[in-house]
Amino acid sequence: PVVSRAPRRYHVSMTERLYYTDAYCRTFDAHIVDRANDSRTVYLDRTAFYPTSGGQLFDTGTLAGVAVTDVIDEGERIAHVLAAPAPAGDAVAGAIDWARRFDHMQQHTGQHLLSAIFADRFRLDTVSVHFGATSSTLDLDAESIPVATLLAAEELANAAIMEPYAVTVSFEDASAAPGRRKSPPREGELRIVTIDVLDLSACGGTHVRSTAGIGAGLIRRTERVRKTTRVEFVCGLRAVRSARADHELVTALAHALGVAPVELVATTSALREELRAAQGAR
Repeated sequence: PVVSRAPRRYHVSMTERLYYTDAYCRTFDAHIVDRANDSRTVYLDRTAFYPTSGGQLFDTGTLAGVAVTDVIDEGERIAHVLAAPAPAGDAVAGAIDWARRFDHMQQHTGQHLLSAIFADRFRLDTVSVHFGATSSTLDLDAESIPVATLLAAEELANAAIMEPYAVTVSFEDASAAPGRRKSPPREGELRIVTIDVLDLSACGGTHVRSTAGIGAGLIRRTERVRKTTRVEFVCGLRAVRSARADHELVTALAHALGVAPVELVATTSALREELRAAQGAR
């Protein structure tokens, strides 16, 4: 759901960003208003393609049947880089690679949820985020974080996913949007993403309609980066695939050692001690 105080107007030189108000828009019609690079780069009057921005990767899909290989935010307008020259004519139909888009939506909303939980329950603020092709990370303002805290945050996140809580978008002036997790990035109108009860943040990214859309959340590992702790996480089908890969690895290791999977930790610990003893005897 989207809440807006006034109709949004776009100048002819601006690209209307359809994903701002409807992240579930998969297909759309538009007009080419400019071309570059021998028509391999086109600019539209409106688009549902999300450009790389705020740590979130760009969308792929097709424009007029031609594959979109990159989407670049150039400020007031968005460049669509194509695999081949765009056909003649101004009217085009666009289609988003929905599997990729929805995956990005799950990771981004999952990050908002985790950041809110770390901040509210454990007083750990997020200082930066990055969304990768296979996993994502958030950097927290602490040099180390207890494992118990990570497990508790993961459990709280999945409880919120099961609840679930609505995720809404609104457009507010920076001075009139209280309760944000972070200070406003600039003055003027902000796009606010709210997770009911849990979080309110200025954000231009794409998000699911409720925390249920995140599917699941799994914290993979952490590492110290300067004076922060980087937390790697996966959501949705990424979490399922990650858990499946871990299970297959544990099963393969157990089979190689000739033990049951539940005995693997004890067995590897014993082998490690034997190795240390052998090295000490040399």
